[in-house]
Amino acid sequence: MAVRQTHNVQGPKESQTVSRARKFLNRISLMFVLILAAGGTAIYINNVMRVNKMLNEVRALEKTRDSLISVNQQLKSKVLDMQSAPRITDLAKQRLGMIPNPKAPTSVTP
Repeated sequence: MAVRQTHNVQGPKESQTVSRARKFLNRISLMFVLILAAGGTAIYINNVMRVNKMLNEVRALEKTRDSLISVNQQLKSKVLDMQSAPRITDLAKQRLGMIPNPKAPTSVTP
């Protein structure tokens, strides 16, 4: 049986200045990532707040629209009541002293 030998191959040791520079770059990279994450989170929260504000405005405008539609329907109903023939006939009798024609109207066609 042959015995296998493994050699632990290590590269040349890094100098102390290279090691310090690498640690510094790692710290700078970590700070950059943290600042970037914080900025992204702030932008996301700002967008959520703006969307919520817009949704509240939409709800308020929908309420106003619904109330205006209701008022519009009431006014249309009132116009129809005021244009009704019985009401106009009663006003003509009471205010103007008019009397209805006893015979039915006839139409003349050419």
